[in-house]
Amino acid sequence: MRVFKKQQTKVKSFFRSEDMDLCQLLLHTENAFDCLIELGHHGAVQFNNVYDEDRLLNNLYSKKVTQCYELLRIVDSLHTYIVQLHVNEIFYPDVDRENRLKEKDLAKYSDSLKRIHVEASAVTEHYYRLDSRRNRMMEHSFALNKANKYMVSDMGSELLYSESTVIGLVQDATTTSGAYPAHLNYMIGCIRADKFYSFELLLYRLCSFNLIIRFAEMPSPVYEYHYGYKPERVRKFAILMMASSTMIWPKVLKICALYHVNIYDCPSSASQREDKVKELSQEIVNVEKVLKEAELMRRQILEVAGRDLFIIRVNLRKALKVYDLMNRLRLVGGVEVPRYLLAEVYIPSSDVPEVEAILRSASRISGGADINDSSDEDEMNDMKTMPDTTPYPIESDFQPLEDMSAGAILLKKNRLVSHMPPTYFRLNKFTRGFQNLIDAYGMADYKELNPAPYTIITFPFLFAVMFGDLGHGILLILFSSLMIWKHREIERYQINATSENEILNILYAGRYIILLMGVFSVYMGLVYNIVMAKGFNLFGSSWSCRYNETTVYDPAFHVTLDSSHPHFYSGHPYPLGMDPVWAVCGQDSITTTNSLKMKMAIVLGISQMMFGLGLAAANCVLMKRKADLILVVIPQMVFMLCLFGYLVFLIFYKWLSYGGHKPAPYNAACAPSVLITFINMMLMKKEEPVENCLDYMYPNERMIEFALVGIAFSTIPILLAGKPIYLMRRRRKMEQERERDFKRMRRQTIAEMRSTMRYTDDDNSETSRQKSVDNEEEHEMSEIWIHSGIHTIETVLGSVSHTASYLRLWALSLAHDQLSDVLWHMVLTKGFANTLPLYYGVPVLMAAFFAWAILTVAILVMMEGLSAFLHTLRLHWVEFQSKFFGGAGESFKAFSFPPSNQRS
Repeated sequence: MRVFKKQQTKVKSFFRSEDMDLCQLLLHTENAFDCLIELGHHGAVQFNNVYDEDRLLNNLYSKKVTQCYELLRIVDSLHTYIVQLHVNEIFYPDVDRENRLKEKDLAKYSDSLKRIHVEASAVTEHYYRLDSRRNRMMEHSFALNKANKYMVSDMGSELLYSESTVIGLVQDATTTSGAYPAHLNYMIGCIRADKFYSFELLLYRLCSFNLIIRFAEMPSPVYEYHYGYKPERVRKFAILMMASSTMIWPKVLKICALYHVNIYDCPSSASQREDKVKELSQEIVNVEKVLKEAELMRRQILEVAGRDLFIIRVNLRKALKVYDLMNRLRLVGGVEVPRYLLAEVYIPSSDVPEVEAILRSASRISGGADINDSSDEDEMNDMKTMPDTTPYPIESDFQPLEDMSAGAILLKKNRLVSHMPPTYFRLNKFTRGFQNLIDAYGMADYKELNPAPYTIITFPFLFAVMFGDLGHGILLILFSSLMIWKHREIERYQINATSENEILNILYAGRYIILLMGVFSVYMGLVYNIVMAKGFNLFGSSWSCRYNETTVYDPAFHVTLDSSHPHFYSGHPYPLGMDPVWAVCGQDSITTTNSLKMKMAIVLGISQMMFGLGLAAANCVLMKRKADLILVVIPQMVFMLCLFGYLVFLIFYKWLSYGGHKPAPYNAACAPSVLITFINMMLMKKEEPVENCLDYMYPNERMIEFALVGIAFSTIPILLAGKPIYLMRRRRKMEQERERDFKRMRRQTIAEMRSTMRYTDDDNSETSRQKSVDNEEEHEMSEIWIHSGIHTIETVLGSVSHTASYLRLWALSLAHDQLSDVLWHMVLTKGFANTLPLYYGVPVLMAAFFAWAILTVAILVMMEGLSAFLHTLRLHWVEFQSKFFGGAGESFKAFSFPPSNQRS
């Protein structure tokens, strides 16, 4: 079992987790709320195990939690009214700093919210009733107008359809001429448009031709109000139903009730209908006047509510979070009613004095209770010696960090902790983005080295190796600099925005990452000597062409520049990066740059992996894991150095010893292939001699290579069996010590073991218990051997696959270079090469430039940049961090309130 000893020194570092103090926090119930509010604003205290699924609630604050939910429901209801009426709700960006919540403020919030909600609900309900009444009168008036228009022609009082004609249409075909004379019956109403067609079909199947229906859509949608739901804007149809028999009307009315059809009176004569329309029009005018007054009153009430509604909503959510936490704390003290809340907390050591000051200030402001009164003195002493229920060993040593006269007590625990403390890094705006990249993979163990400080340099540099272009790097610098310059406006927008813009949030959080990626891309663009797919000559090329124009344009002559001749090559390398002559060498340029970038990818990859193993060794030293250092890390380093470190040595030795301007046998023709040499080394195979060249790169090469291979493979048994054998020896030693202790205790208690039967039973039980323990140990050792074998295979094969994985640096750099070249020659060069007149040529050139610029930003900067970013992220997560980073720690989850914004 791993045991973590509390450190004495207080470290405040970004390279390793800050020291954490395990404390017990004792809060008086009278001022616990105010203390927790202040701690939540500071965000430096983590409460342990309070949100576990099996955590029992004390139920002391359940009513408070319910009350907060009820008040939040009222706030949401008022907010809905405000949004419907387009009333301005005042937003306070500094609410977290200027409007701190106190427990006594909740009663004021409750009274004001309930009063405003009652008034707003009453006025709103009255407004809805008036609006519903107006809508019904408008529906009634519209239906009467349509009925009149159907029955009377537009030219005068001449009937379009006489009553006898309509009766003849609606009479059933089976009716005989001798039947009693029928009278025409009318019914008008209004129905929702989405329900009309099924309503019409049902009436047709029920009444057939005995019923005639005519409909017309109302000119504008109307609002429908239902209790408990938002007003709904719907389309409606006015309907006219005519039948000659009154026998079918009960069935029709039942169907109308089922479809929520509003039925209205329809006078029999046209004059009566016209009078009814005039009466309804006057009533509509009167109701609209009352509606305006009701809306004005409603708006005034909601404007008053909107002044403080944002503050109340934010503070109620904080109160809900605090009461939920208080409901999960342990109740202690008090004879009848518990008076204290006890919690186990983790606090960064550097923040302990500030937490003490916060507790003192909160207790003083809220009028904290005196914990030193005589009635509670014995209870406090009992709490100091109270048994702890935590599942790890404890040294019962409490050191009070807070004055006992205050309303809150902070007791520090000095003990051995089997549970790993949380990991906490103190971050700023610059380091937070890089730390987010690491946390996306996993949280560092407590006191484990943090990869983020090294990622600040390695991540943008490896990105730039794949993205290296001076022009594209400048675009990244400009974009990131704009976000850094406008950071206040962006943060203000994020606070005021009603919806979250995830793309902007991601880009803004990584603005410093983008800045460094741009800076390193500019540097690698200088190394590659490329800007927007074109080379540039700053210091003058070391190559020169001594051929005349006739020779160069002669198709039978192949132009070559002899590096061994001083007329073509000066012998002095280009001061920075690649010589600009390679940009115009065609196929030779691709061959040369490929060789350079491939070897550079291998060198950078092996260097970063060796650096990762060095960090693993540092982790072992800092965490005092000598066995892991000697039996795991050092063999891995030896294996990597003997094989792949030697490969890096061959690359540099070839660069330094061979060259085109050197005489044989060290000229370019005699330069051996590093890949073939390395393969022959692994296969222990001799190279074929080349005429006029050396057999080996340096003396005793083969002997040294065979020795390195032997040393590398000799580390494999150590990796495979070293750690399991060490664990077996340590366990055997512990068992021997435990057996000696058991025998000593057995001699001390021999007087109690007189009974033979009892002695026999105990011996059998002890034997069976020992067998079960042996079986468990055997099972554990088998798992250890399996894990060791898997780790050894992963180390050996991973060293090869991880080295090959770094070749993506070369591949993506080549792809980026070729895409840039294609866009330049296929788009922009077409605009330069046009021979059109000036008034045509300039628009063509502008169109070509804009197309090239858009494609450059969209493809080369955005798509290629995202691709290079993801590949760099994979290299860090898999190839680099796997060498030393566990990533199985727990993050420090402080009790805190998120920054309030418009979406709160």
